[in-house]
Formats: sequence, C-alpha cells, structure tokens
Amino acid sequence: MPIRSLLCMFFWGAFCFLYGETSLQLQPPDWARLDAFQGTLSKGKFKQTLHQVYCPRVSWYQDWIKLNEKEVLIRKKRGQDSWYALSFSDENQTISKNSDLLSADKKNTLNGVRIALDPGHIGGQYSEMEGRHFALNGSFPVKEGDLALSVAVRLKEKLSDLGATVKLIREKNEPVTVLRPNDFADEAEIWVRQRELLLKKMFNAEERAKLVRKRREVLFYRISEIHARAKLVNEVIRPDLVICLHLNAAPWPDPEQFELVKRNDFHVLVNGCFMGGELSDDNQRFEMVFRLVNRWNEAEKEIAEHLSHAFIHKTNLSIFNYKGPNALKVGDVPGVWARNLLANRSYHCPVVFLEPYVANSSDAYERIMLGNYKGKKKMNGEWKESLVEEYADSVLVGIKNSLLPDRK
Repeated sequence: MPIRSLLCMFFWGAFCFLYGETSLQLQPPDWARLDAFQGTLSKGKFKQTLHQVYCPRVSWYQDWIKLNEKEVLIRKKRGQDSWYALSFSDENQTISKNSDLLSADKKNTLNGVRIALDPGHIGGQYSEMEGRHFALNGSFPVKEGDLALSVAVRLKEKLSDLGATVKLIREKNEPVTVLRPNDFADEAEIWVRQRELLLKKMFNAEERAKLVRKRREVLFYRISEIHARAKLVNEVIRPDLVICLHLNAAPWPDPEQFELVKRNDFHVLVNGCFMGGELSDDNQRFEMVFRLVNRWNEAEKEIAEHLSHAFIHKTNLSIFNYKGPNALKVGDVPGVWARNLLANRSYHCPVVFLEPYVANSSDAYERIMLGNYKGKKKMNGEWKESLVEEYADSVLVGIKNSLLPDRK
C-alpha cells in the first residue's frame, strides 16, 4: 500500500467497527472516590451540566443515571441492580471542592501553573502504523506525531517564559507505553473470534492475519499508549491543565489521485457528549461522573473559548462544525465542541484538545513542506510564519487570555 494512502485513517466510522476504542482489561471503578463530592452540587447544577456538556439525551443515560429530588443514583456495574448514591446540595448552594484554575492570583505571570503538553500520536517509525502519515510524489512524508512534537517544544519555551511549569508527556517520537504490538497477540486473537461470531462468518487466512495484526497495533498505539500517558499525567506530572496537540485531515476527493483539498479549518474539543453505548461501559460511566463533579468542564470551556478566538484571529482558518451525534456544541463561541475521547476523559484535570489545520490541504501542506523557520515567508501573496510557530503562538495567546488576571 502506498504510504500516502494511509491518510484513510481519518475515516472514523469504518475504523470504529473494526478497531474501535475498546478498553483493555481495566480495574473496576472505585466509586468511593466520589465520596468527597457528597453534597457539593445542587440538582439543578448537576442536571444542567449533564445535559449541556456530558450527555445531551435522556435516552442515552436513563438506564445508568437516575435523577431523584435529593440525590442522583449511578449504576455501578452493568447488568446489576447496584447503585452509587450521590447527594445533592441545597438548590442555591454549590460548593467547589477544588482550587479554581481560572481564579488563582497569578499577578500577570503563570508562576505556579503546571501545564502538560500532550503531542498527539507517536510519530517517527510508528507513523505509518498509526495511519498518521502521508507523502505525495516522493516528497518528505507528513507525520502528525512529528509535527505535534515540534509544536509542543516551541510552546513549552513560550509558556516557560511566562513562568509556567511545563512538561511534555512525550519528548521524542517514541511511545510512552513499554508494551508493543506483539504483547497483544492473545487479545487480538480473541477479538477476531468475537467478530467471526458476531458476523456469523469465518475470515479467510489472509483476512484473519490482517485483522489480527491491525488489532494488535490498535491495542498498542491507541489504547495502551493513551493509558500509559494517563498514568504519567495522573500519578507523576499532576498538572493543572493538559493541552492535547493534534492536526486534522480531510478525506481525499479521489482515493486514486490523492489531490490536495482546499478545506483548511480548526476546532477545539473539551470532554463530553457521552453516548448511550459509551455509558454502558462501567469505567466510562464513572469517568463521566467524576469529571462532572470535579467541575473541570468550567475551566475547559473558558480556556477552549479563548483558544478558539486566538485561532480565529491569528490563523484565519475556517471553523469546522460537526454534523453527527458524537459531538455536542458547547457554549456560544464558534469552534468549541465536546467529544468523549480516551485522552480527554482519562487525564484527571481540565483537558483541551486541539485540531487545527487540515494537513492535506493545499495551504497547510505547502507550509508543512517548508518546515519550521524564523520570521515570515511569502506564500500566495501573503507573508506567513511557519505553521509550527503560528500554531504555538495561537495556543500561547489563548492560554494567556484565559489564565492571566488582566485577560479582560
């Protein structure tokens, strides 16, 4: 398969059926972790946040969450009539149990603010396996993981100059997880057998081998890798904020021609929009409620909105809008959406996930091919910074405007 054809990785619908975001065997949720939040949210606040951010359809959560007058009941284990009861506060009283990232007195610096930058994917020798890799006409390949790391390095320098303590979740194009695809051979075999039973068909030897290989790889780079990053974030770095750095891509107009597209846009994601099938998973259901009671959505929304404004004014990129049920528009600022992604629900702090630029657009591709350079270069009659520098500067402006006291 030509390297460039691997950009088909962005076709999420087909990918989910074959290689979807199925968790590895995890420990069951510790529901006692919610005990500290007894009586901290009113029913009105809980219900509003649930509907506006985390689960907009009653039909998606009605089997898992029961809103009573004085408490909410959350089913602890699928298939069992066992419920965790979280009491509400008085309707006019909502008590914060955590320090507020947005209200801390920073005296016009980011001193004391701990920010983790998560360069999306792995890149390097793993970029083809991830499907985050394409090349045109023998040119240097575009690797999303490599680009994201370049942005993270520059952004770390800029944020550090403002006093922030900044950590990169990965500092090179290598996985954080110590596991590799071959470590998931047994799980992949079981998964393929389950698909055969579901479809009531036996795959031929070639199909079977391909499915097993792909499943091993997905469990490595998509699941094990994110869980390893989450462990690093939650147990070692313990940041106040995580910024996940990615680039987007669009389907090729003609898969046989691989012509660059004109579309070039951005969007910003916060955690939310848990669908019914996702809430049927005990761990995802717990993570949703855990994020809700921590009220991380409040910081996520404000920071995401400032980041969106920064990209609008600095990049002139168009705004991407979702059309399917897997994303929920949050707030009034264009470009800010909620989605339930493994990274933005597994990191236990506010998380903002960025998807600027369409890497296979004519404009973005030309800039990517020029690499990271100082100053500006003229492209199509306009003087432009390098894409890496513009990306890092946009994030810097968004964070400054949301976190510094004089942002207004």
